Amino acid sequence: MKINISVHLRRLSGIAAASVLACGLLATNAHAQSAEGRIILGVDETASEYWAEFLQGAKSVAKSVNREAVVLVANYQGQQLLTQLSAVYSSGCDKCSLVAIPSTNAFTKAILDRSARAGVKVVTIWNRPEELHPWDTQSATWVAHNSFDGVASGYIGGMAICKALSGKGKIAAIGGGSSSAVARQRLDGLKKAIAECPGLELVDVQYGEWQEIKAQSITRTWLAKYGDELKAIAAGNDAMASGAIAALREKGLNGKIFVTGSDGSAVAFDLIKKGDMLATVWQNPSLQGAVTAALAYAAAMGDIDPEKLPQAQRDFYMKQSAVDASNVDKFIELKKNAPSYDYADLKSKLWDTSEGQIPVGANNVR
Repeated sequence: MKINISVHLRRLSGIAAASVLACGLLATNAHAQSAEGRIILGVDETASEYWAEFLQGAKSVAKSVNREAVVLVANYQGQQLLTQLSAVYSSGCDKCSLVAIPSTNAFTKAILDRSARAGVKVVTIWNRPEELHPWDTQSATWVAHNSFDGVASGYIGGMAICKALSGKGKIAAIGGGSSSAVARQRLDGLKKAIAECPGLELVDVQYGEWQEIKAQSITRTWLAKYGDELKAIAAGNDAMASGAIAALREKGLNGKIFVTGSDGSAVAFDLIKKGDMLATVWQNPSLQGAVTAALAYAAAMGDIDPEKLPQAQRDFYMKQSAVDASNVDKFIELKKNAPSYDYADLKSKLWDTSEGQIPVGANNVR
């Protein structure tokens, strides 16, 4: 049988063109599907252990529903986050959700207003002004606010120091930031412990802005002033605790002057194992990232109606745990084997790890 080569080639070309067109349509549809329901994550940074673990949890939720996770890094600058959000929203945002930390309280309302105009559902973490709540400010947009109880965290560290010093001695505190409600809460918790342990004397409070290097410098100054009269240092987070321990190590005082922190970092766990650090507070950032991402996504998809939720589910703390030499191995294993989170599983138990509603006055900055 004779084959008409030119006709055959034209047919092949047509088939190829149709295949290319079909692939293009499939790619376009796939892109449209992934763009719908995007989970946007606004964080201060990605280098720290806390934020890396937070993103791991949030991204695992996005992956479980085959959605795109968009990470925006503010570098502790609220205006930088707003600028990035405007760029993301300008391209259209169908059923998008946002989990974000306003770098300071001053940016909370602006983030909510910008997101409301774009139809984006929002869960904020850590920072919100005392006078703003999800049920009275952009209530259809602002799904919830989530944090950890800083007073409880500071109290845990303070009582660990009280016990280690048998209730007596000079101590100093390194706060996070002078304009941070969380830093104020943790100092209030420490002072609550001191009130119950009156033999402790708080000789100084300085602010390390959550940074290891600043805490190291502050501790050097204290050692020059107080020497071995200083018996303990309560740091507002594990990074600053690590900085304090570095300064103590320079003088051979690590393990002799007690140090506490908060967050539950791998570095802190290692320092506790070595005997250089007394205690920290585990806050499970991976779970926090997963729960807040799932909550925002549930509202965006219509699986929950924020305005029908009780206030205790819209402004809540998550559970945290004290970690010291007696139980640190358990938490090391938990950190090594962090699970992947599935939205289908989480959406029925979003508040299982809630410690209760954030009390009135908790977000005041004094």
